[in-house]
Amino acid sequence: MGKIDKQKELIGYLKVVFSILVAVDLSLVAWVFKHTNDAPVYYLYASAIIVVLITGGIIGINRFILAKIDELEDM
Repeated sequence: MGKIDKQKELIGYLKVVFSILVAVDLSLVAWVFKHTNDAPVYYLYASAIIVVLITGGIIGINRFILAKIDELEDM
């Protein structure tokens, strides 16, 4: 398998991880909005922290994918 094929496979794998993180992030935000009034406060704080972490992961993976795409142009 050549370098270009490995890069393409890595990008494909990261796109799957990116999609899963987006789905989890959106689901968690929807849960927070739905249960704002009846959930314990520590659940809301914990989920807010998790949303921030997952969103940071989404941004990081997005930047990494874009960097790998730029590397493909140089090959």
